[in-house]
This record gives sequence, structure tokens and C-alpha cells, in this order.
Amino acid sequence: MKFIIGALVTLLLIVSCQPSKKDKDANNLYFHNLTEEISVIINKGDLIDQKAEFRVIYVREANKYKKTRDKKYLISSKYVQMYELYQEPVKQLPVLYDMLKLSNGEYDYITILCNLALALRFESNSPELSFRYLSEAIKVDEEGGHEYLLPHLYHARGRWYYQRKQYAEALRYFDKALKIYTKKDNRLYMASMHNNFGLTYNEMGKTNMAIKEAVVAIGILENKAHRNQEDNYYLNYFKARLGKYMEIVKDYKKAEELFLEEWEFCKNSPLHYFNAIEATQNLWEVYKKTGQIHKIQPQVSFLLQLEPKLKDTYQKIMIFNIAEKYYCSINDFKNLNDTSRTLLQLNEQHDKESERNMAIISDQLNNYTIKNINQKYDYQITSQKKKNLIVLILAAASIIILVIIMISLRNRRKKEKQLAEKERQLLENNRKILEQDLELHKNKINNLHLNLNLKVETEKAFLENLKKIKKSKNMDMEEVLKDLFFKINNLIEIDNGSNELIDESSKENKLFLDKLSTRFPFLTQQDKKFCVYFKLNLSSKEVSLLENIKDASARVYKTRIKTKMGLDRDTDLYTFLNSF
Repeated sequence: MKFIIGALVTLLLIVSCQPSKKDKDANNLYFHNLTEEISVIINKGDLIDQKAEFRVIYVREANKYKKTRDKKYLISSKYVQMYELYQEPVKQLPVLYDMLKLSNGEYDYITILCNLALALRFESNSPELSFRYLSEAIKVDEEGGHEYLLPHLYHARGRWYYQRKQYAEALRYFDKALKIYTKKDNRLYMASMHNNFGLTYNEMGKTNMAIKEAVVAIGILENKAHRNQEDNYYLNYFKARLGKYMEIVKDYKKAEELFLEEWEFCKNSPLHYFNAIEATQNLWEVYKKTGQIHKIQPQVSFLLQLEPKLKDTYQKIMIFNIAEKYYCSINDFKNLNDTSRTLLQLNEQHDKESERNMAIISDQLNNYTIKNINQKYDYQITSQKKKNLIVLILAAASIIILVIIMISLRNRRKKEKQLAEKERQLLENNRKILEQDLELHKNKINNLHLNLNLKVETEKAFLENLKKIKKSKNMDMEEVLKDLFFKINNLIEIDNGSNELIDESSKENKLFLDKLSTRFPFLTQQDKKFCVYFKLNLSSKEVSLLENIKDASARVYKTRIKTKMGLDRDTDLYTFLNSF
């Protein structure tokens, strides 16, 4: 019975009776034919294919509405959407209410179907509201005389009484449904009603009568020609119900056989995992009573491997409940501890999900069903809703405006901050550039002063050479001329490098020598003089000509100065001297 509560929505919404010959309502016939088309898709059993084919039909109906603006096609598109959302009941509810609102009593088929679906959805959460929806659907279908969904409505009413333990009324409505199913030769639902008889008799303590009804239900489907997947599924389900009765009368061998048959049928189908879990629970009870607990191990292992693939928290809880019992019975305390901890987490998660779903359903009930509960207050409720909506809109608008203002101010401050940062960065960059330029000019000035000092020294050397020429008569004139020519070129080069700062004095040269003396007081005057040459990046040959020494001697001086300064061989003396 527990499975029928969960699965009957599909059965009741999918299969409708054939329209009577008196049915001239083309619109209702259109919805009936659409239901038949959907039934074919659902009977295939593949959830992925179902969703894809539902989407194709939905687009088709929606396009019809766009072209014709006929309300019928707007309803039909939502009708298909309702099946798409079958596994998401919370999302399905607004669609059902929209269909009822659009139909507005104009389409009996839609009115009946939506009331039936709502009755089934609220069966557990709000039995009284469920009863009212069922009553409205039965009233419309009985008065119309078409029996669109009347046997399914009787079936649902019988189950409602069954859950309230009003077994006499439950049997009466199951019997009313069976008569219509028999008239239309609907074997699946005929078998289902006999199964319901068995469930009811079992609750009344009449297990032998329950066994007889279960056998009848099984026989109807076994003798049905061309059974489809749905028929085979319910055949196994009815056998499992018979297994429960056999367990009650202590025929454990037969019960085990029937439960294992259901297990094998359901374990490899995502559509039937719930029944595989129930079959495992039933087997556990049988094995516990017969002292064969070890035989449940394959089922437990399979379910634990299946659990990560499941999305339904309640099914996960069922699996870990079984595993906990099994590990406890075999004294596997490690797995028992892990399982108990997981089970605790799942129960907490399930409680949260239930609270959340209950809150959503309550909100939807408040939004869509108040006018159906209290008709005399329709106008006041509608008016109040409008007022609340206006207040909500104004509040939302105020919040949105406030948020926009805050965002604008924040963005403005952010832009101002970014602009200030850019300006600061620009000033910093300019400062660095100015410092670099200043340093460059400083270096140029230093070099100019050194060049001027070098020029003075070169000029002195030039004059000394002239004096020597004047005093000596035996000098090699060619060598003297080459030497004089070199010194004249040096003077010209020094002048060319000093054109930009010709007005500056030789203070920089003195400053350099002062720094050099302060840092390296042990340097001789000759060492300092050579340091000036090396700071100007003169080659050894140029230094030798200026000092009238050999090139090798100039290199020896350079090496000796680096050694005195404590510099290694790889350090460039020119770079080092210009770093002062």
C-alpha cells in the first residue's frame, strides 16, 4: 500500500478511460488524446528519454499557442510541463493551480485531473484539503456523465478511507472502481483493485482472504496477453504483497521466494530502486525469523554500492537502516559505528528537507488555495493580496532604489579612489623620472668636470712635449708628431663631450677626489689620478699615452688599484667608480 501512495499519481494521471460516444466536447477530447500520447512515452520506462520527449511535446504545444493564442494550447503546454515535473512535486503545484485558473471550469477534463492531482499531493500533508479536492473532482465527473477519470477518483477515495482505517468505506469505493475498470476491461487496474482488497482484508485481520485476493490480482496479470513493462512491474509488486501475507502465516520459504523474485526484477532499474530496498527489508525480516541473517549480505552490499547514486534522502536512510541492523547482528562494530554516524547525518538532512518542503507547500497553499477554502471571503482576500502586493512592490522598489544609490555611491567612491591612486602613481612616476633625469645630469656634470680636469692635464702634457721639442734636437720627429696629434685629438674629444655644460666649474672633480680619499685614504695621489682616468672609461692605451708609460703598466696600475679597494677580478672598475 505504501508504494501505491507514491506511484498511483502516475497511474491515475496517465491512464484515462475511453471517451463515451456522447462526448462531443472537442477540447476535452483533445486533452484525452494528449494523455494517451503521454502514456505511451511513460510506458517506455526510460526517465531520460521521457524528459526529452516531454520537452518536444511541450515546445509543440507552446508554439501552437504562440501562433493561435488559443487558451487551450496554453493549458496543454502546462499539462505536459506537469508531467515533466512529476518527480518535483513542490514545483508541480504552481503548474496545477495555473491550469485550474486557466480552465476556470471550462474544460471538465482539466478540472477533474487537476483536482485529482492536488488531492493526491496533499493526501499526507492535509487530508481534509485532499478530501475536498477529491469531492470536487468526483462531482464534476459524475455530473458530466463522461467518466473521464471516475474509476481513478473512486480508487483514490477508497485509499483515502483506507489510510483513515475506515475499511468498510474503503472496500466500497474500491469495488465501485473495480466495476468501471471491469466494464472497460482494464486488466492492470482490475488487478490493482483486487490487490487493494487484499491490503484492506489484511488490516482487518483476515489474512486468508487477503491471500485469495492477491492470488486473483496475480492471476489477472499473468493471464494478460502482451504484457508491457508496467504490467510486469505490478505483477512482481503484487507477488511481493502475497509474500507479506505468507510471512504472516509463517510460510517463510514461499515468502522468501516471492521477495527474491521482486528483488531480482527491481534491482537493476532506476525506476524501481525503492522497491528493491523494500524487498531487502522484507527479506531481512524473513531471514531474522528463520535464523539465516547471513543470506542478506548480497542485498546489503548491493544497496550500499547503489546508495551514492540515489538522490532521495529517505531511500538512503532506508538503506543505512538495513545496513545498521545487519552489522549489529554480525557484531561488525566498526561498520556499525560508521553506518550509525551516516544514518544520523541523513536523518538530520531529511528533517531539514522535510521542513523546507513543508514551508514551500504551506506558502503555496496560502497563495493558491485560500479562496477555495473560504469562498465568502474571496473578495477581501483578493483585495488584501493586491494591497500586500502593492506594499511588497513599493518595499521592493524602495530597496532596489536604495541598493542602486548605495551601489552608485560605492562605485563613485571607488572611481574617485582609483583616480586618486592613478594621480598618485603618476606623480610617483614623474618623481622617479625627475630623479633619474637629475641623476643623469649630475653624472653628465661630473663627467664634464672630470673631462675639463683631464683637458687641463692633457694641455700641460702638450706644453711639456713642446718644451722638450724646443730643448732637444735629436728627437724622433715622427714619434713626437704622433704624440702631439693624439693629445690634440684628446683635447678635441674632451671639448665635444663638454659642449652641453661648458659653464660649469671643476668642483665635481674635486668632490669625486674627496669622496675617493674619504673612502680609500690609503690611495696615493698617483692612484687617485689613475682613478679619474678609469672613471672616464679611458683605455689602457689612452692612459699610457697620457702618462708616458707602457700599456702593460697602465693595466698593472688598474689591477693594483682594484686590489687596494678590495674588489674582485670580475668587478668593473668603471662601473664601481661611477657609483659614488
